[in-house]
Amino acid sequence: ARNLNGDNARQIRELLVDSGYPLEPGNISWARLQRYLLEEMAKAPPATTVDRTGWHGSVFATSSWTAGQADEQHYFVGQLSASPLLQEGGSLQDWQTQVGKLCDGNPLAIFTIGVALAAPLLKHAGLENGAFHLVGNSSTGKTTLLQVAASVCGAPTFVRSWVATANGLAAVAAEHNDIALMLDEIGLARPEDVDVAVYHIMNGASKLRANISGDLATQTHWRTLALSTGEIWLSEVFQQMGKPVRAGQENRLVEIPVFGQFGAFDELHGFASSQELVDELKSRTRHYHGTLLRHWLERLTEDADDLPGYIQKEIAQLTDQWKTSHMASQVVRVIRRFALITAALCLACRNYLLPWTEAESIRAVHQVVGAWLRSRGHLFNSEEYRLLARLRDAVYTWHYRLTDIERGDYGRRAGFRRDVDGERQWLIPKNTFLSELGLPSRYMREVETLIQKGFLETNEQSRGTMKIKLRDRSERFFALWPNRIKAYWEALPDGDGLSQFPAIPSGDSEVAENE
Repeated sequence: ARNLNGDNARQIRELLVDSGYPLEPGNISWARLQRYLLEEMAKAPPATTVDRTGWHGSVFATSSWTAGQADEQHYFVGQLSASPLLQEGGSLQDWQTQVGKLCDGNPLAIFTIGVALAAPLLKHAGLENGAFHLVGNSSTGKTTLLQVAASVCGAPTFVRSWVATANGLAAVAAEHNDIALMLDEIGLARPEDVDVAVYHIMNGASKLRANISGDLATQTHWRTLALSTGEIWLSEVFQQMGKPVRAGQENRLVEIPVFGQFGAFDELHGFASSQELVDELKSRTRHYHGTLLRHWLERLTEDADDLPGYIQKEIAQLTDQWKTSHMASQVVRVIRRFALITAALCLACRNYLLPWTEAESIRAVHQVVGAWLRSRGHLFNSEEYRLLARLRDAVYTWHYRLTDIERGDYGRRAGFRRDVDGERQWLIPKNTFLSELGLPSRYMREVETLIQKGFLETNEQSRGTMKIKLRDRSERFFALWPNRIKAYWEALPDGDGLSQFPAIPSGDSEVAENE
């Protein structure tokens, strides 16, 4: 009733006309129609209206249909009421035989389908928003992978472009609440828009704004998993602005290099070339799409109350299998997101929605995880690894530039050596330490990390330095334990920990067998 008489009345009239209703021009005909609709609404049984897609209790609402049962019928009244976002073409069996079959044996294709299936499970998994960015040269099949993933939800038009304002991209993300978001070709977007959009999409909230009366407008929130493609890495986007990529952005937008024997594919399924396979997938996804998501959500809503416990158990189990002793918290958080995708794929296989096995799903995601880790280069928190790697290199450089403190050579030097309780300690002047490690003027966060690891000693806790007396004056140094630093790196497998990641997932995985 409020929409019929409020600001949305015009939109309702336009929707009716767009749908073919013969609405006569003029206010009289509209007034008659308003009266009729209000009278019919009064007769209708109680119902719940929702203004965004996604989960509403045990019901999943989209702009076109709802899945699940509730005490009251649910109706979508959001901006997508007339949107073709979730179009359907063909049957589920058509999609399985025409599109899904061509994905079997192709890890990246299976993975992208898993992203589309996992997005509605974010709420039950208790995980934050995230994105996966596929990076590769042109004509490797990146966009085709995006279209394959989009075919889970709708037609090829389900794929959006990165070419938009940051606010526009945030609005698109809001329309995809609990549904995957597909964004093509990051290199075409303005770097400033990418910077802001990555923050807003991952944060899951719109900007704070004032309404016409000056009060705080309602903030929009969303949950989504995004899948992105491009020929450039996020660091290259940020280089155009002269900014480094922050660790939080690296961990929320996970960059995966495109890999495969034939571009993004390993199995051509009888086609003469990868180009023929790509062309066929593009053609088939135009005809067969959108049915898998409906069947998937109908299955999920049947056991909505049990979903959180089930999904979280599967994620924990897979994460434990893939975790290593040296794996840092940043990496584990991303591994849990990969585990969610694996769990979604396995659950879909158990319900005969996908034309390949659970074991194939696990192998596919495992290969993608391995490609991400090798590209990342290590298993540690990004800032800490960069700091410790610079310190390691500096230790080997400083070794030849220090003077024994007992010799009293206080001229030009990089620092001093001395023994403290039988252990060698280096005293590095503050300016040398900060400049050669590339530390900012406000350096305490980095220095605290080194102190906690036992690599630095301080007698000035607020500064992180060691104040000692040389000749007749006091000077400040950073007091370093070089042998501890060398021992730390020698104890790491290959210096990066990557060799600890299991090469082949267990064939008898509990996730694969747990019915």
